[in-house]
Amino acid sequence: MKDIDKSIEEIKSNGYTILKKYLNEEHVALCEAKVNNLYEEISKDNLYSKKAAPKGLQNTIKDDFIVNSLVHYDKFFVDLSTTGDHLKILGHFLNDPFYGLVDSEEPNFILAQMNARAGMTALPFHIDTRLVTPGYQTWSMQGLLALEKLDKTNGCLRLIPKTHVVDFFPDSKKDYSEAIDIELEKGDLIIFSSKLHHATHKNELRQLAWTILLTYRSWWCKPQFDFLKLVPKEIYSNLNNNQKLMLGACSQPSHSIDGSASARSGYEIL
Repeated sequence: MKDIDKSIEEIKSNGYTILKKYLNEEHVALCEAKVNNLYEEISKDNLYSKKAAPKGLQNTIKDDFIVNSLVHYDKFFVDLSTTGDHLKILGHFLNDPFYGLVDSEEPNFILAQMNARAGMTALPFHIDTRLVTPGYQTWSMQGLLALEKLDKTNGCLRLIPKTHVVDFFPDSKKDYSEAIDIELEKGDLIIFSSKLHHATHKNELRQLAWTILLTYRSWWCKPQFDFLKLVPKEIYSNLNNNQKLMLGACSQPSHSIDGSASARSGYEIL
């Protein structure tokens, strides 16, 4: 708990924290093998990258190696994203203290996206929220899990500490001199506020360096993927109640004319 508390304070102060060796070598190897196999399979469809290409500023990385919605393919990825001590850190920022329908010690926030990316292109400085507010409070947090050693030669993250508390957007055309490079070893996980000004380096080595990209949001925010439709029944049926909640099962707006006006629910509906 001391380490968790320290990580929370680092995020409050600087906008990010790094969990060293969050995955051991065995799990990193397994994760990387699964991602490689998935990419090899989906890349047989030559239109995949065009169909899955992000829009707007993120279209800059349209030619990168990307696998969207990992939770669709394997329960391993659901477990990786919806269990673990990193959720305790995220919960401090994203849990709704007034949710009231599940145990307050459990996450009541949701998984918004889980992708794999081997970056080749540099992303300019940006944030991943649609508006900015002063202070460290946020409704969106991100994680980047390194499956290879990352540094400035192969596309590591760049960020400007403490910019998660400002009330203005970064200039995507400016190359900030005060930015720092976040070098990670295999298995390291960085957690950061989606309001933090961040970018990526270009991959000069042109070698695959896979990362797992995670986005979590407060339950009342819109996810980037509809995981309730994307996760197969054979995977979903083997999840615990809190995992189902994190995939959005307890925060669905009613589609019935006489349904409840409250979009949040407890486990009793599962």
